[in-house]
Amino acid sequence: MCYRLAAVLLVFLFAGADVQAAATTVNKIVAVVNGEMITLHELRMHTAAEMARQRINPNTPQAEEMQREILDALINDILLRQEAGRFKVSISDAEVRAEVNNAIARAGRTPGQFEADLKAQGITMEMFTERMRNNMLRVRMSTFMVDRKVFVTPEEVADFFDKNQDMFQGERTADFSVIMLPENLDVQGIYRQIRAGTLSFEEAARRHSAEPNAQDGGLVRGVLYDRLPPEMQKLLSSLSDGEISQLLRTMGGFFVFRRDAINEARPLTLQEARPHIEEILLAPLREERAREYMGQLRSRAVIDIRM
Repeated sequence: MCYRLAAVLLVFLFAGADVQAAATTVNKIVAVVNGEMITLHELRMHTAAEMARQRINPNTPQAEEMQREILDALINDILLRQEAGRFKVSISDAEVRAEVNNAIARAGRTPGQFEADLKAQGITMEMFTERMRNNMLRVRMSTFMVDRKVFVTPEEVADFFDKNQDMFQGERTADFSVIMLPENLDVQGIYRQIRAGTLSFEEAARRHSAEPNAQDGGLVRGVLYDRLPPEMQKLLSSLSDGEISQLLRTMGGFFVFRRDAINEARPLTLQEARPHIEEILLAPLREERAREYMGQLRSRAVIDIRM
């Protein structure tokens, strides 16, 4: 009896040691960035999701290289987040929710379908939301620390326009307005007022919409029609100019669209092309400045990589 009990205890103890060892391996710290840790579990999760997205076989040498790149990106995210905290730059939960809702609307999917699409790529909704927050923070920090230090002159813009006329022959564009109504509002009541004309679309947007362009009456102007998701093209083509769509439910709220105009293609003027040209010319300058900025952050940081 004592022998059997001792044997059972030995099995239990050694099994526990194996589980503990496995947990220790999974939770191994692979990097410490100014005191903030990145675990092996976190790294593997992000790497697996990216490999699934790019359809890379995890058993190839490319997978190891990707893991190093993902670790580098996670380190940069931490450095940017820490720097954002130092300058009191932040992204609110409401901003992130609105951007996630926009992503779902642009994809033309229901929340359930969108989440299933992510799952097929090995990405949880929580991971997607956090990635969205990091991207938004990166853009905001870029505006704060990078964009103000790069610029192009009007002469450079005009010269690019003259030398690349074929790029500015124009494409069909869409002008439409959008309202996103959070679920905690009287959505049906607001929608009935808009349909009845007792509340204008613009005023409804200003009063109730959670979209960033609410104060502009929800107006979205000059979007390239042929680059819209097929579902959005189908929605706009089903409406006449000035017509309002049905309520479309998404995660966390409802969308209402109004088609304002579908504009046929025509050659762009320099003034119309200017924003696009500036983006083309500024992109490499921003990239170079961003690399310099990240290099400065890394040079000042205490980074301990344990892989």
